[in-house]
Amino acid sequence: MPSITDMLNLNKLDMFQTMRKVLETDGANIVRNLIAYKDQILYIWNPDECCLYSLLLNTVHEEHPLYQKLFPGSPPLFDVDEILINEPGTLCALVGSKGVSVMRFPKRMGSKSLYDTGGSQGEGVTCSTAILQDKFFINKHLTDVKRVRWYPGSPEDNHLVVLTNNKNCLRLFKVDKGTGKLVSIWRLGPQTSRILASLGDTAVDFDFAPPILLGDRIQSEPSIMWPILVLQGNGEVLCMNTTVDDSMNIKSAKITGPLTMYPPADDNYSEDACSILVMDTIPPSVVIASNFGELYNCLLLPDTQTKNDDEYEPSEYQHKYSLHIIETIELELGLNIEDNGEYDSSNTIHLKRDAAVTSRYWCLHNTGVHSVTVPLTELLDEFSKTTADDFRGSPDIQGQSFVEYYICTGLMNGETKPIKGFAVLSFPTDLLVTLLSNGEVVTQAIPDFHYNKLSIANIYMNEDNTASEDQVDSSENVDKDDFSSFIAALLQKENGTKNTILKLGSDLPKEIVVQMVLQTMNIRRVTLNNHKIVSEEIERRVRMLTKAKERQLQEMQRLGEARQKLQDDVENKAEKLDEINNKQEELTQRASSILLKLVSASPDSISIKKKRELLESYKTKMDLMNKRIEEAREKWNIVQTESAASVYKQLYGTRSLKLTLEQELVIKGNLSEMGSTILDLERKVRDLRTVINTFAS
Repeated sequence: MPSITDMLNLNKLDMFQTMRKVLETDGANIVRNLIAYKDQILYIWNPDECCLYSLLLNTVHEEHPLYQKLFPGSPPLFDVDEILINEPGTLCALVGSKGVSVMRFPKRMGSKSLYDTGGSQGEGVTCSTAILQDKFFINKHLTDVKRVRWYPGSPEDNHLVVLTNNKNCLRLFKVDKGTGKLVSIWRLGPQTSRILASLGDTAVDFDFAPPILLGDRIQSEPSIMWPILVLQGNGEVLCMNTTVDDSMNIKSAKITGPLTMYPPADDNYSEDACSILVMDTIPPSVVIASNFGELYNCLLLPDTQTKNDDEYEPSEYQHKYSLHIIETIELELGLNIEDNGEYDSSNTIHLKRDAAVTSRYWCLHNTGVHSVTVPLTELLDEFSKTTADDFRGSPDIQGQSFVEYYICTGLMNGETKPIKGFAVLSFPTDLLVTLLSNGEVVTQAIPDFHYNKLSIANIYMNEDNTASEDQVDSSENVDKDDFSSFIAALLQKENGTKNTILKLGSDLPKEIVVQMVLQTMNIRRVTLNNHKIVSEEIERRVRMLTKAKERQLQEMQRLGEARQKLQDDVENKAEKLDEINNKQEELTQRASSILLKLVSASPDSISIKKKRELLESYKTKMDLMNKRIEEAREKWNIVQTESAASVYKQLYGTRSLKLTLEQELVIKGNLSEMGSTILDLERKVRDLRTVINTFAS
């Protein structure tokens, strides 16, 4: 039976057992994504054999699941950190920090939709491969690949955009016939230097915004513009508009930005940004992540301050955007057992969109996987209720996203175990497949947090069903009326005349009387024939209704038995549910006690740390004041001793010392000043003790 953490039994497959052996000896302590999912196939990159496994998920529960090995024709000369598959599933990009290679998949054939006609178990298939500018990365030892994405507006889905840390630019490649050609280079600013990198003025990530149709509305074939949002290390976001014209040529326009953020902040909401993601929502939402575990959910809206009216101005203003911060999220990057206040800046957060739920995205980092669901529909519904007078250039909406820590693989400021693979499957349901650093695969179902909305929708559906049932009842009445009219039509004469009562005189001719009798006999014969037809039709309807009644009685009996069985099952499951609830409460209490001990042993909040530092500073000041009080007391004792000795000498006459009036006034002034100083110091000590007792409690 499948386990709770492996619903597809992937750990028992040979390919994943091989991957476990490979990853156990892998010393790289960075986040990788060595798995991908496309069209019912799960792809896994094996760095040891330098091949790509393709597992057909339709056969995963069979005794011998079908999978193949896809070997690149030209093996990559770098360590693969991520695999990216284009939208139609024909190309796969092997991305590493020192290069990019693209594999072209063969056509899928056969009943099992494999990549070859034989479909043998574990048989290898060689794929044509194109390496993108391999000499460039070999010659430039300090050049690293920062981000690679498929260009969504490519006519043949074969364009690739690469961001490197050298020269601060984007490179557009076209993969065609086994070769990767550099099409164009898009400059993002000045060339990269150590000073710019330290200041965060270099690009670290990019993503594509939704497309925009350019030109006049009357034109039949307008051009398409794909904005690219480029994230810099200091948190600023630039916008570069790329267009696809009628000739299917990709061109870039002048880069604009940085985009204005509302509400504004001095540090632009991030000091060490690392990743950006544009979600497929309406309006588009943008997520910016930093190395310290901070997420900023934004809305990407047109910059309304540049428009003077509501006229349609696509070519001039549709590419000008602004970011509106709606929420700031601080992730807990692992369990904190030692609060030394130091975060690992190499803990880069990778953002992945969810194809099933547009308002949800995933965060991969060195200590696990987070899920964030943004309630964008509720936020926009709340914002739509605001009046125009309350709107001042920035939507005043604040939401609370649902953040869940799905998988935790490490400790904060301690040993980290980065994720090595991540994919969201839509087969057979929404499943999350995660490849851990030790090669173990975790497969778990993704719960649906929109059950409240579904229940409300079901209520409305029930109301609609009630109305439809009413309509069905009325249709049944119509059927009954139709049957009655059918019987009435059968009882009518063929000529359609009514049975008129004749009142004739006695002087009628004999021929007319004979004709009347014959006509009456004919009418009688036709009427009896119609009544016979009606009788047969009624008997047939009675037989049909009797059989239907018998079937309904049998169905009711069967439903009664099923109802009794379901009731027994419900009672049994209710008892088990009570036991599970009791056990869950017990486990919850134990977990709460453990967390309480953990928090009390090592507080993980930065605010508590600041309070502790404040207390230590207060303690230092208190020690200094106590020392000053002791010195003042010693001086006071010396003065008191000298005063007593002088009085004693005056009384007993051993030695007479007479002070002048000015000396007495000076001594009295010094004593009064020292007394007031001692009182102030004692008051400050009492205040500090009160503050310390307040923080301690």
